[in-house]
Amino acid sequence: MLRVENRIGIPESKTSGMDTLEWCADEEHFLSYPKDIWYQYNSRGFRDHEWPQDLSDVIWCVGDSFTVGIGQPFEETWPQLLQEKTGKRCLNLGQDGCSNDTMALRIQEICTYDPKMIVVMWSYLTRRRKNGKNVHHDKMSFGPKKDIANFIKNYKIVNQLPVNVVNLMIPNTTKCPGALAKAVGKEKKDNNLIEFEQIDHARDFHHFDVKTSKNVAELISEYMNH
Repeated sequence: MLRVENRIGIPESKTSGMDTLEWCADEEHFLSYPKDIWYQYNSRGFRDHEWPQDLSDVIWCVGDSFTVGIGQPFEETWPQLLQEKTGKRCLNLGQDGCSNDTMALRIQEICTYDPKMIVVMWSYLTRRRKNGKNVHHDKMSFGPKKDIANFIKNYKIVNQLPVNVVNLMIPNTTKCPGALAKAVGKEKKDNNLIEFEQIDHARDFHHFDVKTSKNVAELISEYMNH
């Protein structure tokens, strides 16, 4: 589980997923984006350097393509900026299209390494894990109420584990800001779900860029300090 099989051993590239001229959300923005981007993956298939042998004091960063940093330089991804801010090695466990179901399973496996801190940036509620694969939505369990119920299930599983967890939600997952945190609060009064706004766009014009990444790193750092 602590690997992304389809990224292991692939050569480095300048494009990935939505970050192509064909699949981006705005061709003009894509063509005028000023920064160089390279996608390189470690031996586990994550967009990160090789992990250190000593994992006793690292911060585990779990998420989807917003954590991978699709459309932005690696050094400007939020796990890298959090690493600069905290001085602690931050491992990037982002996976394109990752469902919250898979994230919950991944975090449970991380707990076998006796982690001190996990930061999870939860993904779109419509995604599911079916037959070992992430799907964008499952017709058999689709709809706002079921989506929220499925998210709360995963949220509760993760936040009952014996580890400090910081929870964030990617932007624009619900039409009503704060609605998800309110729903989580009904289940767990001391919920720590951080919602934030997207204030800039990466090269693909869907994912966020460095200004939002810096804001995310600041929010996480403030939470950890408190």
